[in-house]
Parts: sequence; C-alpha cells; structure tokens
Amino acid sequence: MTDQTRRDVLRLATASATAGVLPFGSTAAAQSDDSEWERVESPTGKALNDAVDTAAGPFAAGADGNVIARREDGWQTVVAYGPQARSRRLTGIDATDDGRAVWFVGGSGVIGEYDVETRTLTNYSAPKGKTSTWEDCAVRGTAGENERVYFVNGSGELLVGVRQDSGAMQYEEVIKPGGGSTIPGIDFHAREAGHVCTTSQFVGETADGGETWERIGIDFAGGAFFDLASQGQQDVNVAAGSGIVYRYDGFRWTPHVVDDKRRAIRAVDRDGTDGLAAGDGGTVYERRSAGQWRQHETSVESKLDGVATGSSYDVAVGDDGTILERRVEGTGSGSDESGTESGNETNETSQASVTTVDAATLSLDDAERLSVENYVEGEWMTPGQVQ
Repeated sequence: MTDQTRRDVLRLATASATAGVLPFGSTAAAQSDDSEWERVESPTGKALNDAVDTAAGPFAAGADGNVIARREDGWQTVVAYGPQARSRRLTGIDATDDGRAVWFVGGSGVIGEYDVETRTLTNYSAPKGKTSTWEDCAVRGTAGENERVYFVNGSGELLVGVRQDSGAMQYEEVIKPGGGSTIPGIDFHAREAGHVCTTSQFVGETADGGETWERIGIDFAGGAFFDLASQGQQDVNVAAGSGIVYRYDGFRWTPHVVDDKRRAIRAVDRDGTDGLAAGDGGTVYERRSAGQWRQHETSVESKLDGVATGSSYDVAVGDDGTILERRVEGTGSGSDESGTESGNETNETSQASVTTVDAATLSLDDAERLSVENYVEGEWMTPGQVQ
C-alpha cells in the first residue's frame, strides 16, 4: 500500500472525528524562542506522565488515574481515578494502530483500555497477579480485533497480551529482557519488532514478539535512560540525562547533545521522519534530521515527562498538569530538510504495519465531550485455556 506514517493515518481519522545538534561533548544547540508552543488550560493540577495521538486527537495520562483528551474546545478529563477507581498513578499510554483505543498503565499493576468510539473503559489490572508498577506499554494492532500489547514494569519484567477471537486477552510467558532493571521505555515499530531501554543503560531489540532479546547498547553511556522511540531496526532514539538523545542506525550509537544547558531529556516520540523530545526546564526539541534537533524554549519551566507527535496537535505534558501544544499545519507527513530519509528502508518497515482507518466510520462530534459510558472487567486467559 502507499507509504503512510501514523500521523497520516490519524489525520484522516481526526478529520472526521474532530536547528542543529553538535557532536557529543558540545555545549550548544540551535534554539528557538518563538511562541508556536503554547501553554493551555489543563483539567488537572496533577502530574501528567505520558501522551499519545489517537483518532480523536491527543490523549495524556498521569497522577490520580487521570486520562485526559484534547477536543476542539480544549482539554477534558475522560477517565478519573483510573480503571479501578483507586486513583493509582498512571505512567504510560499508547494507542492502537487505528487510533480507536488507548491502553494505559501505572501503579499497583493498573492496566486500562479506553475505546474512543464506544466510550468503553475496560479494567485489565494485575494480570497474573502482577502488582508492581507498570512503567510503560506499547500496542500494535486494531482496536478490539487483534491487539498485541506489551507491558513493562519496575521489576524489569515484560508481559505480552494478545487479543483472542473471544475478546479476552491471552498471557504470554513473563521474561526480563534487561536482567531485572526497571524498564522506563518500550516501543514497537511493527507487530513483533521493537525495543526497550532500562535504567542500567541497556537497550534491547526483539524481532519475535518479545520472546528473545538482543542487547544492542549502549556500552559507553554513563547516565540514566528515560524513554525511547523505535522506528525500525536501523532507526532508534533514546532520551537520556545530560541533554542527550542517542541515535542508533543499526550499527552504532551516536550521542547528540540537544540541550545546551545539559538538562535531562525525559521523553521522545517519532513518527516517520518527524520527531519530538522534551524534558527538564519546560523545553521541547524538534527533530530536523537524523542528527539535528531544534531546541524550543517555552513559557514554562516545569519538568516534561511526555511528548507526542500528532495529526492535529503536537503536545508535551508534565508536572502540575502542564500541557504545551502546537497546532499541526498542512497535510504532509513531515520530512527532513535534506530529504535524505524520504522513502528509505527504515520508514517503509515502520509504515507497513500501520492500519488504514476508514474515517467515515468514526463520527465523534468535535463539540461532544468524551466520557466513560460503559465499564467492563477485562478477561485474561492462559495459553491453551478453553472458553
């Protein structure tokens, strides 16, 4: 099919629903003091820890179990107190390939799914009795049909859930890709291919759905890792301390100092050649090419823990409910100024797994508020279990 980034696919659904970096050791990066990033009113004063784009616009998740969404008239709370109504902190959120559902995870084993179209909240918390804090999640597949969901926790464990024809989620064997260190970030560029990073400078790669993992770095890194973005086997970014975003090209890691003040980079997101990062001091970084990031100073100084490229808005979220957003202009998927990455093998691999959305089937009025209209207790089953 025609090459499409996730932004292209979600822009189609949303239409109906709603400067350079110097080498390692350098101390300067291209900066922008423009006002294209705007702080907007937030429905919560609690920390927001992650963000993602969906067919209904950007979503974010954070403290007290809050899940919020960007509608035409501003941000609103969609889920309050979490899927168990116990106000457990939410740490990660991701969307299905068609953008119709979000999965979110957090403290005490909390796992929830919110279907944007049916407005159904499903509680999948504590699968296999796992009550450690889930740090992050990654989702591939179509909502309600064939999702493959990856959950990682503070004990360094990976649990994979696969949607069955009955609607239940099936467990797969729990493993520890990085030997037990906390896994703050996981991202998959295809249904069974992706990456994780740990707090002990481990980055792992899988091509078989998480059954086996190969360490690919980063041997020389001395600081903490906070997040990563997987675009392909030869295209990975890791957000780290000291103002560094690491880049992997399939052969070697290159550290790029994207912040001249060496503030920690806590979140990174990629969509084709587009990319965003954010971190301490309220600063946002925009990917311009494989080795170049433009630094945007904003009106806030809050720590930013989540960032998402979007089909309607780019967003960054953080402490005290901080929300920064930038309206996405035009209909292009975004490309590097040099044009050197357009149509390369890495992007073709990533884009091939995106599910095309029939925008006409998703009809959310822009002025209509999202809410939880249905609540369901999700079902987990073991391999071979007969229903």
